[in-house]
Amino acid sequence: MALKHPKTGNGRCTAKAKTGDPCAAPALSGSAFCALHSDPMRAAELGRRGGARNRKRYEGDVCSVSIPASAGDVKRMMAETMAEVRAGKMDPKLGTTIGYLGMALLRAFEVADLEERLEKMEQRHELEELEEQAE
Repeated sequence: MALKHPKTGNGRCTAKAKTGDPCAAPALSGSAFCALHSDPMRAAELGRRGGARNRKRYEGDVCSVSIPASAGDVKRMMAETMAEVRAGKMDPKLGTTIGYLGMALLRAFEVADLEERLEKMEQRHELEELEEQAE
């Protein structure tokens, strides 16, 4: 059973906002509440609609995407992404995300390459030390 509230004298909603402040929206005629406070389910539905409208889905062919295994693969993928964004085939937000991830992957390849080179140098150094000790 709904509670009956008296009409407000100033025509404003008598409910409180989430912040604790009084709601600033005008009350519906014959009611003490605004449109959102008179029907709490309406606010939830409007929020769902707004959230669904803001979601973007990429409808591209994600099944044929290969995992980049080298810096050259990342370079090609980023070039393809740039072309698709410019042609309007890809959402720019998705292109930006792929760009950030591609840069992170390039850095990871660079670090892995440096680690590999350092390991080889350390192995050579150890061999040279063993040869010097054998002499």
